[in-house]
Amino acid sequence: MPTFRDYDSRDQEACLGIFDSNVPEYFAANERAEYEKFLNNLPGAYLVVEDHGSIVACGGFARHKSEPGAALLCWGMVTRERHGTGLGRQLLAERLRRLAGDDSVDVIVANTSQLTEGFYSKRGFTTHRIFKDGIRPGLDSREMRLQLGPVPWNTWIGLGPL
Repeated sequence: MPTFRDYDSRDQEACLGIFDSNVPEYFAANERAEYEKFLNNLPGAYLVVEDHGSIVACGGFARHKSEPGAALLCWGMVTRERHGTGLGRQLLAERLRRLAGDDSVDVIVANTSQLTEGFYSKRGFTTHRIFKDGIRPGLDSREMRLQLGPVPWNTWIGLGPL
């Protein structure tokens, strides 16, 4: 059973390995340096998902620097070998669960690509802006948003009762 815990600097190589497993389809190779810099100077919470002693997913969130009331999902990813197993959904749910306790957050922003746009759409996010080739040629950047409301957080993303 996967478990969640806070990132520790000793997890860096495992997280970079997860990143590498998703290049070039989901991330551009030149983003690796930006991700490594992110891991060395976390702007907010960052989680790892362990399963049978291995880190198989990671992702976090932080306050949006220029938009009061907004939180930004940061560098969420699942190792390539575990795509389609539900780990991404579980990771998103855990990040949203942790954000749900902060009454000052009313919108959650995810910057993603057209490859994962459907994943977020199924969970209530809507696309607000598209930047053609914003990640690399052929990989557009999508700004997606989830407006929080008065309903329980787990219904926002179609999870139902947990």
